[in-house]
Amino acid sequence: MRICFVSDQSFPPRGGEGISTQNFSYKLRERGHQITLLTSRVKRPLPAEGIRIYRFFSLPLPGGRGPLAFPRLREILTILRGEKIQIVHINLPTYLGWQVLKAAKRLGIPVIMGFHVQVGNVVSSLTPLLFPLKVTILRWFSYFYQRADFLVTPSHFAGRILEERTRRPYEVVSNGVDLKEFNSGKISAEKLSDFKRKYNLREEPLLLYVGRLSREKNVNYLLKIIEVMKKEGWRARLLIVGEGGLRRHLDKRIKKLKMEREIVIAGYLEREELLCAYLSGDVFLLPSFYELQSIATMEAMAMKCALLIGKSEENAAQELVKEGINGYLFSLEDPEDAVEKIIRILSNETLKRSMQEASFQMIQTHNIENSISKLEKIYQRLLKMGGIL
Repeated sequence: MRICFVSDQSFPPRGGEGISTQNFSYKLRERGHQITLLTSRVKRPLPAEGIRIYRFFSLPLPGGRGPLAFPRLREILTILRGEKIQIVHINLPTYLGWQVLKAAKRLGIPVIMGFHVQVGNVVSSLTPLLFPLKVTILRWFSYFYQRADFLVTPSHFAGRILEERTRRPYEVVSNGVDLKEFNSGKISAEKLSDFKRKYNLREEPLLLYVGRLSREKNVNYLLKIIEVMKKEGWRARLLIVGEGGLRRHLDKRIKKLKMEREIVIAGYLEREELLCAYLSGDVFLLPSFYELQSIATMEAMAMKCALLIGKSEENAAQELVKEGINGYLFSLEDPEDAVEKIIRILSNETLKRSMQEASFQMIQTHNIENSISKLEKIYQRLLKMGGIL
């Protein structure tokens, strides 16, 4: 099939949606499909072997959130015709997505949309002054997604949102994780030792966060957890992997709290070092307010981490936890709740090992190869039925 993916923030990826788009593009290409990608113009684009990429004029979003593309409709029409696209797969409700939607409808090309963004990802502030903006964004999301021929969403939680807002047919297709890549066997003892030495990770228990450093990810809450642990006399370290608009704030806050020894911010890590980070962690923590699945959590599970996931009405990563089996949920209002559960895991080696193994077993159903097979079947049904399911 000739498939066109549409994402402002992929190649290089910015956040979970960009990673998902990139992973799906590569995996579908491996199965022999012709992949075209429409995205933003960036200064240092990544090479993408076997994938044809078209980039458009773009403007950066504030807070290091990545760019948005602003193409002309006739550019999109020319590309879709020239590449003889059979399926369009749009992953963000942006101007780029809207222009491609219009072009695809004009040309009679079936449109599938992936649901990867919440209102809280766009406006994370709780101030009442921004409520009208949130309502406007929510209405736009509903209007946009209702125009898809079919929708895919990474979690059952996200599916319930779509049911409420669009009344359109959808299927849950996990973002998935590449179990061949996220595999503890790919890292030697020597490489792991070098990584720990580089980031001064001693033999103390290691807590791990991987993700964007932004308000909706609630990374500040991790500092509160470590502060309580320190007061209670527990020696543990926190490794934060990722970049974002809150990096400077976090650096200053850590210095003010005199927790430079307890907390290390590694920034963005390339694949080998990222695997080392997961392999070093005893417990993976996710304090996010908003998640439609959480690729980082699934990667952590593949690398055998016990989980602690924040309890939030808008956090679908809770679906990845079986309480007491592979981890726990924790309060986002009382850091002592998280501390009590961290200590429960770290003080019981048998429990910790059991949870780590349970995470690994549970993630097998999220193998990305299963997700790709699901997508192929959806695409084929769309083509067979003329774009309407």
